[in-house]
Amino acid sequence: MPLDPGQRLGPYEILEPLGSGGMGEVYRARDTRLDREVAIKVVRPDGAGDAAQRAARLEREARTVARLDHPNLLTLFDVGHFQGALYLVTELLRGETLRERLAARGPLSASEAIELGEQVALGLAAAHARAIVHRDLKPENVFRTADGRVKILDFGLALERPRPAGLEPTVDFAPDRIPTLGRTEEGAVLGTAPYLSPEQARGGRADERSDLFALGVLLHECLTGTSPFLRPSFAETLGAVLHAPAPPLDDVAGASGLARLVARCLAKLPEERPASAAEVADALGRLRGSAAAGLAPPAGRSIAVLPFLDMSAARDQGYFCEGMAEEILHALSRVSGLRVAARSSSFQFPGGGRDVRELGAKLGVGAILEGSVRRAGERLRVTVQLVDVATGYQLWSERFDRDVADVFAIQDEIAASVAGALSAVLTDGARQALRRRGTQQLAAYEAYLRGRQLAAQYRARAWRAAVREYEEAIDRDPAFVAAWAGLAEAYSYLYLWVGHGAEDLAAAQRASARALELDPEDPDTLVARAQVLLLENRTEESEQTFERALARAPDHWLALYLFARLRFGQGRMAEAAALFERAAAVDPDDYQSLSLSLMAYEAIGRPEQILDTARRALARVERRLEIAPADPRALYLGGGDLVHLGERDRALEWLRRASRIDPDEVSTMYNVACGLARLGESDEALALLERIAELGFAYRAWVEHDTDLDSLRALPRFRALLDKLL
Repeated sequence: MPLDPGQRLGPYEILEPLGSGGMGEVYRARDTRLDREVAIKVVRPDGAGDAAQRAARLEREARTVARLDHPNLLTLFDVGHFQGALYLVTELLRGETLRERLAARGPLSASEAIELGEQVALGLAAAHARAIVHRDLKPENVFRTADGRVKILDFGLALERPRPAGLEPTVDFAPDRIPTLGRTEEGAVLGTAPYLSPEQARGGRADERSDLFALGVLLHECLTGTSPFLRPSFAETLGAVLHAPAPPLDDVAGASGLARLVARCLAKLPEERPASAAEVADALGRLRGSAAAGLAPPAGRSIAVLPFLDMSAARDQGYFCEGMAEEILHALSRVSGLRVAARSSSFQFPGGGRDVRELGAKLGVGAILEGSVRRAGERLRVTVQLVDVATGYQLWSERFDRDVADVFAIQDEIAASVAGALSAVLTDGARQALRRRGTQQLAAYEAYLRGRQLAAQYRARAWRAAVREYEEAIDRDPAFVAAWAGLAEAYSYLYLWVGHGAEDLAAAQRASARALELDPEDPDTLVARAQVLLLENRTEESEQTFERALARAPDHWLALYLFARLRFGQGRMAEAAALFERAAAVDPDDYQSLSLSLMAYEAIGRPEQILDTARRALARVERRLEIAPADPRALYLGGGDLVHLGERDRALEWLRRASRIDPDEVSTMYNVACGLARLGESDEALALLERIAELGFAYRAWVEHDTDLDSLRALPRFRALLDKLL
């Protein structure tokens, strides 16, 4: 059913055809309600195969894509029916597929392949975090937009684990140059032969590592211009996938390091490939940032937001400056196609007086936003500039002289202007991220910012001080949801780590209940509530609440991290490891999740994954310590990574440094004790554990499953210690 220009599908006006594929036609159209251009894919009613099956497949694609929200994945806007046809409405992309790029201009350079591969790997990691396997990654399904963003297309063949019964694959052949397998009847594999993994070609089950094989094929083709397994016939192609080694990449200019990674992805056995797409993205990111590769950060498509300088006379507005920058960072992180450095990295570098090229290299970004705030009474001057890392020149700058009450509008304007200067689009979601502050009371907002700054220190004294600030915010605006959620979180940490006081738990319960009453669907509210439920030993309700939070915000780092810890405390190690990996994929600077996942992998007997993950975690820790050399958490978790890697002396040095920096903090003492126990320093480890038990630490479920402490379990002192924990 070809559609003509001017024809309508509900509110969508067809403008022109864009092409056709195995499922149907694609059109450029206009959404008449929002006056924006979109792409519409319509199922082809006269195509081969059963129309009902094609419609079911399209609906499955819609459900799959609707669950995915990531800059490197195609965004779905709508799905509908019109005159018996089923259609999908997605963002309209302008640019070219990788297949078109290779056909027109030949192979990519090593630097281009690395940057493209990193974006594809990040998109796959986001899909895999939602338990979705693409199964048909190929140059036709990788799209590069005019401004350099890379998008993975066509999840029509995606598999959502667990696999539905009755869909075990075999192979079919379509007679064109590249064998494709495109029908959905029972027993048909969905994919393209030169990009199938060996396990798929054998009729086995596809999983995330199957996508990594296809990514290896894709990268190989980017560098050479030819698929490594494509042969003249389908049977020969399948045989090459199963048995032939890929041609070596050693002679490709500039591909040093990349060749080894591609070879790992192309391993015939899944267990010999990288553990995850996140690991591949990490490796490609390191290659991209490597001076040896001669690569520069991708200018204009990545940004770091530095904490604004406090230029006020009393220099007492640091919390306000940091809060403004963080609000802008959060909004920019929702901008499609824009990579934003994590707060944990960029906020270690206050703006002003630093070489932006050096900062850009350290943070792996192409642009830096820095600014200053001068506050005098009720007047506010905010000066900001966006600087291109490669040239050192300003891309945009502005000065705002306003009343303090206009701070919210200033933040909106800065985010929109930065997006415009980077040729990105500040989406409705990004604007909503700015506007979901939950209060228009400036004094309440300021108190909340002070509380959040204190809570981020993860220290007992700071949590107590954060409680006071959150309570002041609530006094000024009793309906401020974020302040109630922050209060619940602070009291939860105090109960868990500092004394196990019943009054702290009761306060956490009250705060989380009030936040839930005010906004029962806010992800931060749900995470705070889930943590309180866990402390109350209402584990099943806590699980359900974490799941609700992740349904609302699949990339909510704290929800993933805390849910992983819950699963660990239950002894459900495979699920804990998967959640930790999802958290690490969300935040490329997150070393905590990878370091803690080592115990889960150890418990389920995955030694090869322990070593891979320890190396990945240590690389992130080292990046963190380069920025913040006195971070005790990076030191003691990195010390644990070094223990797993057999570097005893270095591990012991890092653990001792962490103890000297933060000798009285319960979390530091516990984690240093874990490292010492693994190194055989039993007496010192037990002394630290006994001390924190006296201070009120009582997280018995974690201690019982902590494999770091296995060497102590038979000792009478440890058994006596365990009896003291709740």
